[in-house]
Amino acid sequence: MTENFNDEFQQMDEREFETEHIMCTAVSIEAPISSLQLQKMITVDLGTTVADVVKLIQTEGVACVLVTDQGKLVGIFTERDVIRKLVGRGLDHTREIVDDYMTPDPHFLFIDDPIAYALNRMYDGGYRHVPIIDTDHKPIGIVGILDIISHLAVYYSDEIMNLPPDPMRVAQQRPEGG
Repeated sequence: MTENFNDEFQQMDEREFETEHIMCTAVSIEAPISSLQLQKMITVDLGTTVADVVKLIQTEGVACVLVTDQGKLVGIFTERDVIRKLVGRGLDHTREIVDDYMTPDPHFLFIDDPIAYALNRMYDGGYRHVPIIDTDHKPIGIVGILDIISHLAVYYSDEIMNLPPDPMRVAQQRPEGG
């Protein structure tokens, strides 16, 4: 019987050490964007047809593409743009060009900017993706909200994986309109 307790105490000691190790390497929102696993970046040139861009989005499995002119970032075209600006309007997507439906001059960040900057841009602008550029204004990546969530989930995996399937939360009931 004493052996069982000794084994359990040993396991507790080992787990305590692992927890301390994780805490030493905890994620910080002050860490640079370069510490994230960034999403696949797809670029298209100005003048590309909407049909070609949508096909790229589908085949590459991305949520957006960066639009460039001579290699420099000039816009971003997202799934939201397709839904909000194109669907149901009876347009010929083979004749429409991405220039007319993209978000021009999107907000961007640099690879050494803190993760907090990306969160701030996403929250303030209602964006899901922010382009990452170099000093020559050429796109080098794209950071998405899921990149940040995935990064956090790695560090808090035990807490996240051990949540009950039905958390004991109750939504606050507020009357609409006042």
